Order: sequence, then C-alpha cells, then structure tokens
Amino acid sequence: MNTAETEMSYTIKKLEIEKMKKDEKQWDLIDKAKQVLISWAKDNNVNVFAVQFVPMFDLSLEVYVFYDNDLEIEKYLNNGISNKVKKVFINELNSLRYFEDFNEKIEFIFDSNENVVKNYQGSYFFRLR
Repeated sequence: MNTAETEMSYTIKKLEIEKMKKDEKQWDLIDKAKQVLISWAKDNNVNVFAVQFVPMFDLSLEVYVFYDNDLEIEKYLNNGISNKVKKVFINELNSLRYFEDFNEKIEFIFDSNENVVKNYQGSYFFRLR
C-alpha cells in the first residue's frame, strides 16, 4: 500500500469512527429525553406504555409513542395530552442541545400497545417496519 492509499484508508476509518460516535451520541440524547418523558407521563397519570425511535438517514427522527389502549390515542389527541407529550420531549432535546448536531425534523406517531398486540403479534419490531 502506498502513502496515498494509506492516508485514504486512514481518512475513511476516521470518518467511520466519527459517524459511529455521532450515532452513539444521538441514541444517548434520545434515551435521556425518553427518560424525562416517561417520568413526566408517570407524574401526570398519562398511560405511556412504550416509546420507540427510528432515526432516519437524513438525521431526522420518528418518535413512536404507544399508549396502553386504542381509546387513549383519541382521548389524548383530543384533550391536548399528545401535544404536551411532544413538547416535553422536544423541550428536553433542546435542553440537551440535540438540535446542534441533528435534524430538527421530528415526526411523532401515536399508537397503542393494544394495536401492536392485536395486529402485529405483539411485536414492536413488526410495528416499526
């Protein structure tokens, strides 16, 4: 391997490591914001069953919030709870300075554990695909 090839190989490996570090940072910040959201939901008697994430290639993010049952999806959309869920999560990402490194495009999808059990054999993996 000549010097140019060695330098190119080094540069590629360095970029791969930086990408891995950025991915790890994104997951770390998302997890911290998730913990704040879960705590807020518990303190406010909001039945959040699970929260899942799908980071996209353009560094945007899909946030799946699963309530316990289908009735809660409509209830929480109508009474403003789902909007508060969005605000709590986004405000925490702001405080963690998430948007300095990652796309501000965040899409929230509200669903229920009841739906996952009924229509996806209880598999969140199948639901998120």
